[in-house]
Amino acid sequence: MRNPLDSLKVPAEEQDPVAAAAYVADIAAAWAERRDCDGSIPDTEIAALAQSGLLYAPLPAAWGGMALGTGPESAETLRSVLRIIGGGSLPLGRLYEGHVNAVHLAVRYGGIAPLRRLSAEAAAGRLSAVWNAQTGAGLRLVGDTLVGGKIYTSGLGLVRRPVLTAMRGDDLVMVMPDVEHARGDLSGWTPLGMRASLTGCADFTGLLVAPADIIGGPGDYYRAPLFAGGAWRVLSVQLGGLEQLMDLYRAQMRLRGRDADPLQRARFGEAAARLETCRLWTARAAHIAENDAQDPGEIDALVNLARREFERAALAIIERAERGIGLSAMLRPNPVERIIRDLTTYLRQPFPDAALDAAVSWALEDRPVHSDIGAA
Repeated sequence: MRNPLDSLKVPAEEQDPVAAAAYVADIAAAWAERRDCDGSIPDTEIAALAQSGLLYAPLPAAWGGMALGTGPESAETLRSVLRIIGGGSLPLGRLYEGHVNAVHLAVRYGGIAPLRRLSAEAAAGRLSAVWNAQTGAGLRLVGDTLVGGKIYTSGLGLVRRPVLTAMRGDDLVMVMPDVEHARGDLSGWTPLGMRASLTGCADFTGLLVAPADIIGGPGDYYRAPLFAGGAWRVLSVQLGGLEQLMDLYRAQMRLRGRDADPLQRARFGEAAARLETCRLWTARAAHIAENDAQDPGEIDALVNLARREFERAALAIIERAERGIGLSAMLRPNPVERIIRDLTTYLRQPFPDAALDAAVSWALEDRPVHSDIGAA
């Protein structure tokens, strides 16, 4: 396949992260079908992220970045960036969101050392990531050595300096070691969708962790509001996929002459209304989550509610698109088939019931009703 970088140039406004995201999304869309089929490394797409400046963008200005996603106004820009990239490729959006998450954790809890390392990784054209999921004994830090591994390591083989959570005694800490020589395995990643996210499992036993590799203190990873509140970024990526699905749904309805059928029109209208639900919840979540004036508990609760309502609306959109387009929506190479598989997989975020229950606990507390809380 011809490399899109041979014909596409970084736009003159490359310092504009939204324009940069559109450039990356065009390239990602051109490669999306192939990546889904063979699970090949998205090296062209990652190169586009590097060339456009988006690997640097979440870093503070002192480290060559724009502090993208920090503060309400910048969060709105990051929401657009993630949405646009997600519209080009949900797996690439997942990888970039993980990179942003790692940078934000380093900014909030780290010092000079992790930011210097992340800046060097961006200069080398490499993503970072956050790898937290584990089974069994999980990952432990014993002295200065890691023992154990992680699952669901998206970007495995691409990422050299991820943020890992590890138990040190009874405490959970974050570390950012060099994982180049970790033992990784992608063979178990056989999902319905998101095949191109290079997600696998890795054994980090024997890797050394220097004092400068430790980020923050015990318990910082789950500290409000960055952990639960940061889920707005995932919703932004998913929103891009939903918007692309709706564009294809509309085009294929017209192609088949179904846009004049009253039943089909009603079904499409229901999907369009739910897309607006997703947009509104994502915008509100982004606005409040990056506002330091907001109470952390309030941020967690409202973003958890956003997660719940977004998922319900997204699944309704998928169901209506499948019914409206018909069997061809489930046949390759129709891109609707791939996007629905990716969305169906990506929407399954961890602990949805616990997130809702935590939000309910907040909602049941006695407090004045403020209609403008979190208004975008």
